[in-house]
Amino acid sequence: MTQTKEEILTSALPYIQRYEGKTFVIKYGGAAMTEASPYGSGHQGEGLKESFAKDVTLLKKIGINVVIVHGGGNAVTDIAKRLGMESRFVGGQRYTDTATLETVVMTLAGSVNKEVVALVNRAGGNAVGLCGIDNNLITAKKFAPKGYDLGLVGEVEQVNVDWLNKLIASGVMPVIAPIGVSAEGEVYNINADIAASAIAQKLGAEKLFFLTDTEGVMLEGELVPTLTNARAQQLIKQKVITGGMIPKVNAAFEALANGVNKVHLINGAAKHSLLLEIFTHEGVGTQIIREEKVFGNPKSGIVFRVSGIGNSGDEHPTKHDLLDLTVMTKQDVEDLMHLTDVLKHTDAKPLAGKHVTLIFQKPSLRTRVSFEVGVAQLGGTSLYLSNEGVGLGERESIEDVAKVLSSYSDCIVARLFDHNVLLGLAKYSSVPVVNALTDVGHPCQILADMYTIRQHGKLAPGMKVAFIGDGNNVAHSWLEMAAIYPMHLAIAAPAGYHPDPKILDYAVQSGISTIEILDDPRVAADSADVTYTDVWTSMGQEAEQEARKKAFQSFQVNKQLLQLAHPNALVMHCLPAHRGEEITSDAMDSAHSVVFDQAENRLHVQKAILTTLLGNSARFASSTEEDLLTTISHEQDQKYSENPEYDQKPGFHEEPTAVYHS
Repeated sequence: MTQTKEEILTSALPYIQRYEGKTFVIKYGGAAMTEASPYGSGHQGEGLKESFAKDVTLLKKIGINVVIVHGGGNAVTDIAKRLGMESRFVGGQRYTDTATLETVVMTLAGSVNKEVVALVNRAGGNAVGLCGIDNNLITAKKFAPKGYDLGLVGEVEQVNVDWLNKLIASGVMPVIAPIGVSAEGEVYNINADIAASAIAQKLGAEKLFFLTDTEGVMLEGELVPTLTNARAQQLIKQKVITGGMIPKVNAAFEALANGVNKVHLINGAAKHSLLLEIFTHEGVGTQIIREEKVFGNPKSGIVFRVSGIGNSGDEHPTKHDLLDLTVMTKQDVEDLMHLTDVLKHTDAKPLAGKHVTLIFQKPSLRTRVSFEVGVAQLGGTSLYLSNEGVGLGERESIEDVAKVLSSYSDCIVARLFDHNVLLGLAKYSSVPVVNALTDVGHPCQILADMYTIRQHGKLAPGMKVAFIGDGNNVAHSWLEMAAIYPMHLAIAAPAGYHPDPKILDYAVQSGISTIEILDDPRVAADSADVTYTDVWTSMGQEAEQEARKKAFQSFQVNKQLLQLAHPNALVMHCLPAHRGEEITSDAMDSAHSVVFDQAENRLHVQKAILTTLLGNSARFASSTEEDLLTTISHEQDQKYSENPEYDQKPGFHEEPTAVYHS
């Protein structure tokens, strides 16, 4: 779907707001430094040098601090060739003898550096050319990776970050040639990727960009949009990532491990690729993210946290829980959806020999049946325990119940009132704990809802979800999802029934989505892609029923309200529904209602959750199932490409920022 200029500018505004005052380090090299595109005359890449200079100048003008670290290996090779010198590469890096070092310094610190500075300044920028020798900007020592002798090649020891920050604060754009000097005065040639990574780390850069000669990391001709360290090392072993791409990838993960928020590999041969990666939802290259585990473990007493294995203070640091959506990453959600596809179409038994205990304080239809049926379909066994038989926290302490059930079970699925009870179970349990609903959140429901939205072709970055009704546990989990997947989430609720401010603040501070908290359901429903509601009175709130009916009477999802949404908007309800209250039958039974698809997908998505936590989903899939996954993914791609209203296929890439309107 082609965007107008106004739409493009509007969609870029949240990114501009988010990154104002942040620092971007850009490694400039490869095809981007050539005058014409390597793809031939007439290609959009012609004038790449000027295009790059204009792009970085624009970034600076809108308040982003830009530091350029440039390569120039091709220029060094050309000059060395003219001088009759042979260029030699070891492990993807240039071997540097004394003569080569002289050529490197002459070329990089001289002609190349000054050309980049001139280009930026001619575009209206304020660039200053530097090399690592200047004011001991880069202190280096000899570099010998894996025992390779690279000659006078160095690795970064220190960066004169105070001086660099003063230059940035004065409004200039540093352009740095990657040459370092030791404390003894020995000059070293430094790989530009490694130098850029080190500088980004020391500056605490928001982003690090590598301009490459390809679209990014490629696998069998297809772009890998998101790359974790484990996947990268696998691709290196398989010789998919080779040559000069290896130090780029390794430098990226070194940066992520030391404070850089995100790293991007983008095609420098494509005009304005830098701007497209930064200011669009889809992005154009490979984004490299921190190694993140599947789901997570809480620290004692902490509800919202960064996921990580073995958090200090955890009673059982190696197990994985799903207590809320804050422990999930974009990659987790995407992997879960693909695994759900597989499990819907196979009879694999990854839970054979496993037992799951369901402990429920609240009555249930969908949650109980979907988990019990799901465990059986996966080859496991399950046992349902009501609170009357257990007396959780009353007849027996939470700690004792957790330890006993852990000795009998491989997983505990809990549907409770008090979220703190869930945290206690997770703390003292030695097996995974899954939140099947508490008064704080309902993560399994929202994961099934996201899968349903994807199933119906509406999952796209920036989709608008209108949640009409109580700012309850379901609304809380939607807020947590908005901190994972870029969307426009509009929650409309009467004053006094808005979501928990702490959860709202968590979602807003993540900077992933546009979030609105509204008092008018019509504003929320306007142009929505998804219209969602839940009961006005949840279990445990029966005493408030009449007061809630009065407060929510204008927040009903009905035919009139749906006319404000997108013509093909989905109608969703997590059930049970009180027809005639929060939703009318003409809305719930309309052609665009997917309410019962949501209910069915609870089964499939929860099977994927249990398989991920218990069945080692990375190992159980056979080659036949992997082939099936590829086929299903291809079918999904076709479905999205054939839908003119929603032509963005599901994926997780660059994020818009959050804007909170009360």
